[in-house]
Amino acid sequence: MLKTKKNQQFTNLKGQLFRCIVASFTAVGLLALGGNAVILSQAHADAPDVSVRNWYSYMGISVPELKPSWTAQVDNYLNMNEPYIGHQAVAEEGKVFTFADSKLISLDAKTGKRLWSYGKGLTPYVVYHNNVIYGLTGDHKPYALNAKTGKAIWQSGSSTWIDTRYRTEMLVPTGDTLYIIQGSTTFAFDMKTGKLKWRADEPLGEGNGTDYLEESNGVVLRTFYVQGALTSIQLNAYDKKTGRKLWDDFGQGEALQIKDGLVYSVDYHSSKLTEYQSKPERKVSVNAYNLKTGVQKGSVEYNWKMNGDPPYDYGYGSIFASNGKLYIEQGDRVAEYNFDKYTANADPLRTYPRPFYKENGQSLGIVQERLIYKNETTGELAGIKLVNGQEIKWYGDAPVAQISVYGKGMYRTQRNGTMFGINMLTATPVFRVTTGADLHEATLMTDGMIIIQAEGKLLGVKLPASLR
Repeated sequence: MLKTKKNQQFTNLKGQLFRCIVASFTAVGLLALGGNAVILSQAHADAPDVSVRNWYSYMGISVPELKPSWTAQVDNYLNMNEPYIGHQAVAEEGKVFTFADSKLISLDAKTGKRLWSYGKGLTPYVVYHNNVIYGLTGDHKPYALNAKTGKAIWQSGSSTWIDTRYRTEMLVPTGDTLYIIQGSTTFAFDMKTGKLKWRADEPLGEGNGTDYLEESNGVVLRTFYVQGALTSIQLNAYDKKTGRKLWDDFGQGEALQIKDGLVYSVDYHSSKLTEYQSKPERKVSVNAYNLKTGVQKGSVEYNWKMNGDPPYDYGYGSIFASNGKLYIEQGDRVAEYNFDKYTANADPLRTYPRPFYKENGQSLGIVQERLIYKNETTGELAGIKLVNGQEIKWYGDAPVAQISVYGKGMYRTQRNGTMFGINMLTATPVFRVTTGADLHEATLMTDGMIIIQAEGKLLGVKLPASLR
């Protein structure tokens, strides 16, 4: 034991002596290097030029998770041209119609089983009307198929192709005519034969047509964006049989209502000519025109004042009619008027707070007795109950990708690869589905199934009874 202790002491002594020698040389080196020695003796990580944190987080929501009944691979809508996104799939009568390998396919909504396929190199646009599927070939010739069998009823020999410019493109089937909107051009095809009946263009629109088309009593109405001293909307009327333009009116928007041979339309142009920042007075004019001649038969005005002090906001917003009432956005509120029984200088029947007023909110109309608004920045929705003016919101636990509503069911796909089914009336989340996708298109619904459109795939999910 004594021997071991002496050896240990000797070893410690040698170590201490060695450290002293090293320290002496180190001290000399430090004197020679001066202040630079501090830099050489420390390691530094690169500092970022910009570093910001998103502190906003969503609260986790615990709900039952539903498993898809089936999954099918389809053409990815993200690879499609802008005009076709949102039109590449429909669900009707227990079937889903969409595209795979540029072919139109039909799937059983409950099982995902492929029922039939049609064509090749098709334009990814499909609509359903009275058991018939309508679409466009690769060179934009419309076709009609039996929705049950996939057999061709007709394919037109006339193309609606104009040029490579992206423009509004819509297929609008009615009772006996298939209308196709191509920018500022309107095509009318016979529903039974596919024969082109007429084609009409609004030259002042220069390709800038909206997706609005309405047919009434032998007249077809459309709207266009027309250049002038100020660009504004323009309402056109065409003869349904020939396509001949009957009349137009610059500054007038789509029909709020067509009743007793009269078209009621908002004058959007006059408000642009007023100096709004210094004056609080605001006015909306609704003009009435003879449907067939375009002769103005009357006009009504709705007046209000902006709150606060100048400079005032523009104050004008969305205007729409529903169930005999007219709704006008007036600054930070929405005013409700009796549209069927107009009284000059009448106060609104009711006013409601306007959701997302300072956040670029967009009106989506009335659903389930609620004014629905979308926040254009975040994609979130908010509603105002018509019965009491109470605001209601429908929350998830991740940023929104897309929201679809059917009846009392709200289907919220999110950018974390999930979807929530929410009871719209109670704002209560009911279930969750894992989709595995970041972006989603509109959720479809048919025969007790919802069809989730993820990136390059469809997921069929059976709805719980509480949301049917």
